[in-house]
Amino acid sequence: MRANISGLPLEIEFKKKGVILLSIVILLCSVLVLKLMYMQVLRGSYYEGLSKNNRIRILSLKAPRGKILDRGGVVLADNRPAYNIIVIPEDISGPEIVYANLSEILDLDLQRIEEKIKAGLRRPFEPVYIAKDISFDQVAQIEVEMFNLPGVSIEATTERDYVYKDLASHVLGFLGEVSKKELRSYKGGDYTTGDLIGKGGIELECENILRGKKGKRVIEVDAPGRRQKILDELPPVHGADVRLTIDKDLQVVARDALGDKVGAIVAMVPATGEVLAMVSRPGFDPNMFLSPIAPEMWDQIIKDPLHPLENRALRGQYPPGSVFKIVVALAGLSTGAITPEEKIFCPGYFSLGERRFMCWKPSGHGDVDLVRAISESCDVYFYRLGKILGIDKISTYALKLGFGRPTGIELSEEVSGLIPTKAWKMARFNEAWYPGETLITAIGQGFVLVTPLQVAKVMSAVVNGGHIYTPRILMSHNPNLEGDIDISDEGLSVIKEALRKVVEDPHGTGRGIRDPMFSIGGKTGTSQVVKGVTSKLPDESDIPYKYRDHAWFFGFSPVENPEILVVAVVEHGGHGGSIAAPIVRDVIKGYFFLKGLSNEQMVKDSR
Repeated sequence: MRANISGLPLEIEFKKKGVILLSIVILLCSVLVLKLMYMQVLRGSYYEGLSKNNRIRILSLKAPRGKILDRGGVVLADNRPAYNIIVIPEDISGPEIVYANLSEILDLDLQRIEEKIKAGLRRPFEPVYIAKDISFDQVAQIEVEMFNLPGVSIEATTERDYVYKDLASHVLGFLGEVSKKELRSYKGGDYTTGDLIGKGGIELECENILRGKKGKRVIEVDAPGRRQKILDELPPVHGADVRLTIDKDLQVVARDALGDKVGAIVAMVPATGEVLAMVSRPGFDPNMFLSPIAPEMWDQIIKDPLHPLENRALRGQYPPGSVFKIVVALAGLSTGAITPEEKIFCPGYFSLGERRFMCWKPSGHGDVDLVRAISESCDVYFYRLGKILGIDKISTYALKLGFGRPTGIELSEEVSGLIPTKAWKMARFNEAWYPGETLITAIGQGFVLVTPLQVAKVMSAVVNGGHIYTPRILMSHNPNLEGDIDISDEGLSVIKEALRKVVEDPHGTGRGIRDPMFSIGGKTGTSQVVKGVTSKLPDESDIPYKYRDHAWFFGFSPVENPEILVVAVVEHGGHGGSIAAPIVRDVIKGYFFLKGLSNEQMVKDSR
């Protein structure tokens, strides 16, 4: 027997090496078997999912949003066909070519496309939106180049269409891409990056009603990520429509009546609280927010000193001026501080200690009772009444009527305004309340602030028999009676007669809008922005815009049984009687012309 160099027989050496080799093979096979068992048994479902992802894609199908309609069914916010370009990052092969082709066809920055897709690699099987609402020409070009665009697909969807552009834009609101914060807030609400969500107005308040429910489409792709066929589809559920109390035609009348003036109009049904029109100027076109806005454009919008996105009807806070005299008169009658027949003498000023508080009419009004004090807006009468009542009674009554808090309308963006009290001033300024501050509060100046919607709510109660209704803008909601004004029917009748004379009396502050065809009552208001400015310049046009007074007027018609009440405020407009009152008259006239002048009570009152 031959021996090897180690001295062992050659046959034994071969056997030893064979055993070692066999052991290695057995070990490798065991590892392979164990690995297969691990992958197929223990992690089988995981790798099955990965396998499916390599050939199956599940795409979300967006639900068409519900329409927003006016009270008569006219569509204010609709949907139109649109096409978006989406990319599944995992399916892209030859990314440089894909980026270049998309950049050329969509006229987008190549680097921006690349950044979007790379950012999407964190969730490689979720679609990334490259472009939204592309043109039909771009759709055709993408279709032609689809073979060279693996991972790219066209999403046929619907896009919001605000039919009348800026008409009722503040009421409708607008849509924008869901933010990271909103994604966290709506966790479990089926929102994903790139979805549109209501950002204001009805679009925000009725988001859950309007949005509908997404569908799904299961598609098969080949190895390079090109779509092969649809395997399954669950159609989306259309969002529900929402009908408003707004009348589109009257909204047009109100918008045109305000024109390019900065301010707001609210038209309301006094007997129910239904809002017929709500205008805020300047406005905006909600369609502009459907596509991403360039940072410089957004910066321009939010820095605009006129704040076009602000709904002044429920967020504009202004001193009410002489409109507030109605509240003080109600408080005086309710507490017995005055009687309608009692007269006081107005010499053109009211003395409090060594200080004189001037009436708007320097020569004075002479002897005035309550009706004449309201119709001619005598400041001295209300200085005296304010002193008798005191700030506590005035504030308490104003708060009971609905000032100093949101009205309760279905638009959550509204503000509270301000009804000052002694406690408020001490907390805010660490100062006591001064008697002179009560006097200027009584004529709607000083600290008191109200919104046009609050004025519409409270004055509707004054003219409808004393019933305070919550303003509402959704037709699906029933009238909500909050309570009644604490005053007698006789007291309300006196106030109503005074409001009639504001327009019909030759000396009324609203006499300029008297119309033989329409019975209109109302109240003017001119609220000072900066104390003393108006008295230093003889010509109002010489006063810088930001220092000019705000102009108020609320009007209602027919006087005996009001169908409509309209409030208008014009920022820095000047005098309520000459600026705001004609706007209100035009809206009231528009209302009845739209009705076809069929109201018998209106015709009777106008004779």
